[in-house]
Amino acid sequence: MKLSFATLDVFTSARYSGNPVAIVTVPSQHRASLTQAQKQAIATEFNISETVFIHEQDHGADVIPIDIFTAIAEVPFAGHPIIGTTFFLLNYLQDKHVKSLITKAGPIPILLSDNDKVIAKVPQDIHIHAPRLITTISPDIQETSYPVVSIVKGMTFILASLPDLGSLEKYGTHNLKPGYPYDPATGGLMDAGPWCVGFTGTYWYVELPQDGAGRRVFRTRMHGSREDPATGSAASALTGWLALQEKKALGKGPFEFVITQGVEMGRRSVIGACVTRNEDGDRIEEIQLNGTAVKVMEGFVEI
Repeated sequence: MKLSFATLDVFTSARYSGNPVAIVTVPSQHRASLTQAQKQAIATEFNISETVFIHEQDHGADVIPIDIFTAIAEVPFAGHPIIGTTFFLLNYLQDKHVKSLITKAGPIPILLSDNDKVIAKVPQDIHIHAPRLITTISPDIQETSYPVVSIVKGMTFILASLPDLGSLEKYGTHNLKPGYPYDPATGGLMDAGPWCVGFTGTYWYVELPQDGAGRRVFRTRMHGSREDPATGSAASALTGWLALQEKKALGKGPFEFVITQGVEMGRRSVIGACVTRNEDGDRIEEIQLNGTAVKVMEGFVEI
């Protein structure tokens, strides 16, 4: 079996920056024969943040099922693979008829914007865990209480604010421990029950002045098992949580954000997000991520 692949750098228009993703196309005749173990082996071989498997449908299909794997496990959803896959389908393959990607976390509507960016409505079921991480990361920073937020079940982030870019450079590689798996005896920082599963990481952020369009601007770093150049799921958790902190009188919003990540590791990425609440301002209705990508490599994977 021989499968075509491409790699793209995502949340950037410059090659060798942003966050790489590998996209493997699985023709319909091979769907049933390609096993989960083989998909994981391929993703481990690429050894980048995520590898996406596109399951080809009949020509003209407007819904495309995909699977997303890290180098060690399958994940239900991740932001930069969604933006990368959307850009690959709509720009490089010119599959303008594709309207939605189907992930393990649910369907993701996608579209091409007017300025060559792509937009994806990400799956979200924001859960703010009752415990918070209270810690002092350094003598020069006061003890701080950080929220612990899941964007969907299985994707959880400690949202750790810092006072300035110098602190982000100094402390942004620390991975704060959320007490996972949950253990009441040791004060775990995830709610017991169904939300205490899956990936956890630390998303450090510094707020900068608003841009000319009135969007809130942030610099971020994300660390789980390793530092990540661009983390769409973490950006979704952060912007969703920030939108819920806005005054209730602002109603639905929308609330727009620009997040720059990966600067310190030489992989600058720019993530756009637009968040809409319900009329009462106490629940997130929609999170859209937007960004660009650029193709870097293409070839074949042999099974």
